[in-house]
Amino acid sequence: MKISKNNLLVWVVLVLLISSIGVVYAVGKYKPASWYYMKITLVNQDPDPVEPGQYFYARFRVENNGSERAEDVKVELLPEYPFFLDKGIDAVKNIGSVHGRQVGDIGVIVKYRIRVDKDAVEGENDLKLRYSIGGGAWTELDLFKIDVRTHDAILSISTISEKETIIKPGKTSELGIKIKNMADSLVKNIKVRLDLNHVPLATIGSTNEKVIENLDPNKETNLSFKLIAEPDADSNVYNIPIYIDYQDDIGTTYRRYNDTIGVIIGDVPDLSVIIDSTTIIKDKSVGKLTIKIVNKGVTDIKFLNVKLKQTNDFIIISPIEVYIGNVDSDDYETTDFDLYVKKNKEKGVTLPLVIEYKDANNNDYKKDIDLELKLYSTGEAKKFGLKKGSRAVGLFMTIAIIVGGIFGYRLWKKRKKKAKK
Repeated sequence: MKISKNNLLVWVVLVLLISSIGVVYAVGKYKPASWYYMKITLVNQDPDPVEPGQYFYARFRVENNGSERAEDVKVELLPEYPFFLDKGIDAVKNIGSVHGRQVGDIGVIVKYRIRVDKDAVEGENDLKLRYSIGGGAWTELDLFKIDVRTHDAILSISTISEKETIIKPGKTSELGIKIKNMADSLVKNIKVRLDLNHVPLATIGSTNEKVIENLDPNKETNLSFKLIAEPDADSNVYNIPIYIDYQDDIGTTYRRYNDTIGVIIGDVPDLSVIIDSTTIIKDKSVGKLTIKIVNKGVTDIKFLNVKLKQTNDFIIISPIEVYIGNVDSDDYETTDFDLYVKKNKEKGVTLPLVIEYKDANNNDYKKDIDLELKLYSTGEAKKFGLKKGSRAVGLFMTIAIIVGGIFGYRLWKKRKKKAKK
């Protein structure tokens, strides 16, 4: 059959159209890897550096800088000496899908807990990682650098001692610090400084910084700071930050800045307990007893509780126990008890008190105190002005004197008239 040129041209166009449709279909179904642009970076290692024999966390960020979503993304850690994963820990992390342009803060974070061999040498060690997409071939990444550093330049505060357990306001105490070089190499230019900016303490006789030129491996040295507490310092526990700067034998500088020393400022409370006033002056009577508690010390007290113990000499009519609470330094509080004092052959009654309280640093105190309540006879009470005669009796005596005077005057006048007759 003879095909015209026009028909041939039509057939060629149809073939090209069909071929182009097949190509588009193939491209849509099988996306080339170049459409994904995977980027995996090491975000950080914690701690940095890591010591031999210790664990660290390695965090990686998985990003897709391409325009299409990457399906079934997997990441695998390939640890080699000196790095290990503990038994039972899967090295493969199944991430799932990573969308196109999922980068930066919205990237996927993958974290591994990795152990470092105890014999690892100091320096940067290589860590391997690879990934795959959609179950395809694995792509191995460039090596990541992990900083491993031996503990050759570590200083420790091995002992802290104070001459006085509690520093009293306005008083001094010596603070001793023992510094030990835990390394197997020399440590030099050691500067130990106490930060006293925010505590009511100061050094005496020296600055707040001590310097040690050299400290040999596994050796220790003692430092001493003489401290004084401010006279008006509040009783409390104060944390003093310690900064230690030093260098190893190759000149690398280190600083320890997260150490603190706890110093207690305070004093033993000084309480005075007295009978402030009373309406009970003799036995076989009822009255009120007022007790005053004075804080003569420099430290405040709190949670003060007072209890009067019952005896055979009196009966407590009011509650036997009273909670007072806080008593500030150079201040006082009072409390009352109502009593009936029985017949007493002696001229006084002993009142046994129990007081319990805490100081400003929550140390507990308990004291037994005996107060003496003096009693008087009726005559003594009148003599000392503690008891006056009854008003009714006084009024009766006054009326009796007046009536007697009038009666006597009339009798005298009547007799006088009779005498004239």
